[in-house]
Amino acid sequence: MKLQWIPSTTLSLLRMVQWISWQRDLKDASLQKAIQPAVQDVCTRLINASIDPAVIWEHLIDEAIAQDNDVELSPALCEIALIRGGHSDLQSDQTAMAIHRSLETCRRAFTTRSPRLADQLRLRYAPLKQAYESYGPGLVRSVGKAIWNGSPPTDWWPSRVSVHAVQPIANGAAGASSQQASVWIEAVLTDMDPDVPEWLRLVYQLTCMAISSHTRTHNSSSGTRTSGDTATGEAGTSSELPWTTAIVPLILSKAADAGMIPNNRFPLAKALSMWQPELPSAKAPIVERWWEQVGLTGQPTPIALKQLAAALSAHNSSDPSTNFHTA
Repeated sequence: MKLQWIPSTTLSLLRMVQWISWQRDLKDASLQKAIQPAVQDVCTRLINASIDPAVIWEHLIDEAIAQDNDVELSPALCEIALIRGGHSDLQSDQTAMAIHRSLETCRRAFTTRSPRLADQLRLRYAPLKQAYESYGPGLVRSVGKAIWNGSPPTDWWPSRVSVHAVQPIANGAAGASSQQASVWIEAVLTDMDPDVPEWLRLVYQLTCMAISSHTRTHNSSSGTRTSGDTATGEAGTSSELPWTTAIVPLILSKAADAGMIPNNRFPLAKALSMWQPELPSAKAPIVERWWEQVGLTGQPTPIALKQLAAALSAHNSSDPSTNFHTA
């Protein structure tokens, strides 16, 4: 699996716009002040059209991630996101043009403050790329074998994956395309936590992408509907089974076994909070207990995942001291 690294200025802009729409603050207060009115204009227009702005940001970002280059922000891209979000085809072109004008206002303000962002992103992702190339390919193969009991399908890992490096705004974040073999990751210069290196976050996203692609292909051939991963990495799973939670301890375990991270501590709670922030922190002990008692090697994977799903669901209404059945 070859990674194609892309310094993604358009995706950086879209994530920044989305961030502001979530009522979150940028570190650059002057930039936020400059683009906030345009972001609010887009949100107001979408709400008036009975469209959830959050859905449109999600689709815009997903369309940008699905490309194998730093795609140009265009009215056509906006219209695709609108139609995916449920906007009427009859007036989607007019709404798309209006949204594009507002986003262009944001882009000009962004470019004025970061005129060489693409070059900066190349410099920023260089340490992450080097770390992944040193440790990632071997770990990826090991994780794939563990998921498939030693024999993953030949098409489990795509031959080529686009990695969109974006401007950091969340102190480390990542996500994957719901359509293509593409992921994105914030190009942070240093690990957010020394116990959980950023290159492991990339391995996690690549594994989520493989699971999502396999599930989507399988369900498409069988006629089963499934919900795709969200492009932002904020929420969502590739199927009803908690794959995206279960692979966190698997990745950490394989990395520890190979001496890639310290073997004397298991930073599961940290990794869950960093890679799957939508999972309540109170559920981390359940995941750890499941991994210790069941894991993905003691019995068929679907059964193990169903036990984890049941335990996570039961925690909402009962004592979290779940006992897992391993027989």
